[in-house]
Amino acid sequence: MKKTWVSALGFIVLMVTAVAWAAPVPDSGQTKCYNDTVEIPCPTSGQPFYGQDANYSINPMSYSKLDGSGNVLPDSAVSWVMVLDNVTGLTWEMKNSKDGVKDYTNPHDSDNTYTWYDSNPATNGGYAGTPGSGTDTEDFVKALNDARYGGYSDWRLPTRKELAYILNDGVTGTTITTRYFTNTAASWYWSSTTHVYYTNHAWLVYFDDGYVSYNSKPYAGYVRAVRGGQ
Repeated sequence: MKKTWVSALGFIVLMVTAVAWAAPVPDSGQTKCYNDTVEIPCPTSGQPFYGQDANYSINPMSYSKLDGSGNVLPDSAVSWVMVLDNVTGLTWEMKNSKDGVKDYTNPHDSDNTYTWYDSNPATNGGYAGTPGSGTDTEDFVKALNDARYGGYSDWRLPTRKELAYILNDGVTGTTITTRYFTNTAASWYWSSTTHVYYTNHAWLVYFDDGYVSYNSKPYAGYVRAVRGGQ
């Protein structure tokens, strides 16, 4: 597996691409500044090393907890079913039962891992991947939609960019806003995006170190579903 760091150039690409997208790009959450070797107090305009990510906060991350019918709950709620990204408008699946034991009868079980599989030639990038028996990504999405999770039947795997948009580079350990995205594994999660050259590979995002990379579709990875316009 090859890891690819989402560099400053990568963020520029995301921002340029977002011009044609219906929603803005969330801020990365990065709050620390660095010189060539170590962390430093964030410089001000005119000082050396000014202009890095932490000097700016554009479209800061904002989330709402939702109940099982999609209604917004108070931020103090201790139980919720879905998470709304207030910046992008996307709704995210919640995970539960993080106990180290896989349970494929519960598609929300945070310990479950799935092989990448998409039987639709229009969306699988030319290579369908590896089917399972309730243990591939197509089975996972189908289970959510068959159950009308949250009252919806349009759940899907997120694209590479959508998945990267919930990375929070301002935290350590599990690089996501765990106040809302509880039970997230500090590991990599599949996206729906097939690699353009290596079509037997799909892109993924690491929620332990913020890397965006790709892996062979037969490998089992974690998943989190999303719904809303791409």
